[in-house]
Amino acid sequence: MKQLFCMLLLTLLTATSYAAVEKRYVSDKLWLQLRSGPGGEFRILKALPSGEHLIYHEQTEDKNYTKVTTDKGVEGWVLTRYLEDEPVAKEKLILSQRELVKVKAELDTLKQQTETLSAEKSSLSGDHSSLIREKKSLEKELKRITDISANALQLDSKNTLLTKRNKELEILVDTLTADNTRLKDNKERTYLIIGGGLIVFGFVLGLAIPAMRGGRKSAGWS
Repeated sequence: MKQLFCMLLLTLLTATSYAAVEKRYVSDKLWLQLRSGPGGEFRILKALPSGEHLIYHEQTEDKNYTKVTTDKGVEGWVLTRYLEDEPVAKEKLILSQRELVKVKAELDTLKQQTETLSAEKSSLSGDHSSLIREKKSLEKELKRITDISANALQLDSKNTLLTKRNKELEILVDTLTADNTRLKDNKERTYLIIGGGLIVFGFVLGLAIPAMRGGRKSAGWS
């Protein structure tokens, strides 16, 4: 687009420079004599071919001769009747060919720009598709992480309940252990009491039996 703008600007500047001077063109004749003065008696400076570009200056009062300057800066007089205000057919063909070349160049530039824009569009379409795929992938990953987080919360809740239950079971085990120890101590104490009672009972019985036997003998002797 920048190149096209520059070409249009150059064309405009060229057209402006051409418009700044009034021009005449050699008609479709073979040669036109450029003389040093406005008349056939003046010296011939140059023979101008058909289609030659000339810069117009002035005309004689009878308008038979016109003062001009060639592209190479040679100044002189030529017959007015052999000049044209518009380019001749040959010159028009040359200008048309130049214009055609310029239009083709502009067309090629526009074609390249169109291809570049198409490539950029394709690239953007590819980027858009890639972004959509990435978005779907991220959404899937987010769902997976969310599910894992939910499971983790459930596991944490279950772990808390199990820990609490374990504490309760530990307390119950400690209580049962203490009760078992206390019962064991009571049982041993009971055994000691019973054993001591049996010993005392045996001792008393041992004393009582001989006494009972001695009383029976005394009763028999009397």
